[in-house]
Amino acid sequence: MFLSFLKKVFAAKGGKLIPLLLSLFSAFIVIALFINKNEFFEHTVSEAVFDIALILTLGSLSFYLIRQSGFYIAFLSSVLLAVAYVWITFLLFGTRHWVSMLFPLLIVILALLIGSTLRYLMLERSVRNVRSTSSNYQSDKFVARLEEEPDAARIGGDNKDVTIIFTDIKGFTAFSEKHTPQEVVGRLNEYLGVMVQVIEEYDGYVDKFIGDGIMAFWGAPIAQPDHAKLAVACIIAMKKAMETLCVKWQAEGVEPFVIRAGVQSGEVVAGNIGLRGKKMEYTVIGDIVNQAARLEGNAKYYGVEVLVGENTYLATRDKYVYRELDKIRMLGKQVPVRVYELFEPHSAHSDKLNELFTAALAVYREQNWEEAEKRFAAILLKFPTDRPSEMYMERCQFFSKNPVASDWDGVFNRRTK
Repeated sequence: MFLSFLKKVFAAKGGKLIPLLLSLFSAFIVIALFINKNEFFEHTVSEAVFDIALILTLGSLSFYLIRQSGFYIAFLSSVLLAVAYVWITFLLFGTRHWVSMLFPLLIVILALLIGSTLRYLMLERSVRNVRSTSSNYQSDKFVARLEEEPDAARIGGDNKDVTIIFTDIKGFTAFSEKHTPQEVVGRLNEYLGVMVQVIEEYDGYVDKFIGDGIMAFWGAPIAQPDHAKLAVACIIAMKKAMETLCVKWQAEGVEPFVIRAGVQSGEVVAGNIGLRGKKMEYTVIGDIVNQAARLEGNAKYYGVEVLVGENTYLATRDKYVYRELDKIRMLGKQVPVRVYELFEPHSAHSDKLNELFTAALAVYREQNWEEAEKRFAAILLKFPTDRPSEMYMERCQFFSKNPVASDWDGVFNRRTK
């Protein structure tokens, strides 16, 4: 009952003053007990005043130690302080000066008990706030890490090295047109529920839903050295989860979905945005975010499911297999980026396609349009559904009739997002 009362009082406005007031109140109790023992009549007034000063000094010092240093250091310091005080009282007694030994030591113990209790309540409230704030966004495993490292989630716009993914459902607009809103929402909730579980399993942070799309990132608010590999592994797991969902949906007579994704890594500013106390959200901001979103959009243009930026490729190429697709300058951007298709699952089929495509791409960049067109055509004979090879054939035919500039660097300028 008393502990519950302390929690309510400590959580109230002005709660930071409560520990000090309680400590002073305890000191006055000890002083009152001291006075009731008629100490004033047994020693001189100066010795009594000295006793009271010691009670206040030792109590305040002990309370300060528990507030600043934590329980264990404060406990050891207070023990040393008490031993030193006992030693001083014996020295003073030897010089015929009698000061109280009991009451100053009593206030030290009371200050330790009160300070420790209130420190515990403060830490418990902090942990409760972190869990309450984070549980809406994160898995229990992620929230537990935040509880262990609460400073790692400090807000206010910190630079973070992260990996961001944007996903989208291929053909969802057409699906929405053919079904009732209730059916669309029901299917979307089922899909998003499964995908969120997968992202949480790989320690990702679900930033937001954008219609049928998902934005998630790794590396913030808590740093993750392997954030790029976690993100790519998560994309693969999401594709497998989608395949399982599609089997279920086909058994129910509903058309399946296919997801597309864009992935990019780099430095962003991470922090809370919005109106404090009203509407806030933790998110990441920066050019890397825009790149990841554009990569998801460009995946449709290249006819691939997962389009990966160069930064993510460099961080994960030792573990995953990729095919370089292009070097593009995105709409509104000046610096070109290389983009890659994630080949997963890895197979002899993908190895052969990668080998042939890489060789044809090298010829294309040498501006040997006729030979490059023949090579891409040969690829299409073996892999007739390979959209990138088809796209490059069209480019070769165009450049054969419209020569490129002498300083052409092989970069393709995208005119749409």
